[in-house]
Amino acid sequence: METLTQTIEKQAAVGAAKSTKATNFGGYLVGGALAGAFVGIGCLFMYAGVSGMYVHGSDLTGTMMGLVFGIGLVLVVFAGGELATSGMMIMPLAAIRRKVSALRAAWLIIFMLLGNLVGSIAISALISAAQVFKKDSLNYQMLDAVVSGKLHKANSEVFFRAIMCNVMVCLAIWTINRMKNEVAQIIVIAWAITVFVAAGFEHVVANMTSFSLALMNDAGGATVGASALSLLVAGAGNLVGGMIVVGGTYLLAAKMER
Repeated sequence: METLTQTIEKQAAVGAAKSTKATNFGGYLVGGALAGAFVGIGCLFMYAGVSGMYVHGSDLTGTMMGLVFGIGLVLVVFAGGELATSGMMIMPLAAIRRKVSALRAAWLIIFMLLGNLVGSIAISALISAAQVFKKDSLNYQMLDAVVSGKLHKANSEVFFRAIMCNVMVCLAIWTINRMKNEVAQIIVIAWAITVFVAAGFEHVVANMTSFSLALMNDAGGATVGASALSLLVAGAGNLVGGMIVVGGTYLLAAKMER
């Protein structure tokens, strides 16, 4: 297995590659949109696949929500896409290793978020046009309750839940980059994602889809303003989780190898 230093260098190289790809503005925006759509597919599976358990209060609801939602990150990793939350760990490491400038790293994270939002809105529009969330359906009831719960959380709660969320996402990305077996990588992704979904943590890109679906289907009392504020707070928490808690901790840990 690679040393921690080697893994950091690999992540920094990935960040440099992202910076190079981003010179093609349109192509990179599409890459971000794909990631947003893939996470949106995970949301769709979660709402459509577990709504019966959720509405009827099964004790296994949280675990099942996490297990099915994991398809989103699996698709991002194996089908390809530019996901901002993993970028929140990768791009700061690239900047610290002087592969890109700090300003460039920050701009790329914002660019990825923009692409993710475009993809989330697009997949939400398709899902809504397909009438997946008809009023009074179990899917609608779950969406209504989940979004209402998100929008009624205090900003401090959203922030700290978002930190923990991206700790799990970035640990998944960090770990699979130290592994070679693809089946094992999928298992790690599924377990890590199950933790954050089951615990009710906040993922800014997943919330882009949830709020878009709520706005398009009149669910959860969602408004554009309230949704935007929640996304900003979740995004800030995700950044702290990826950049400082995971990336920063492994930078310190790697010093023991010298």
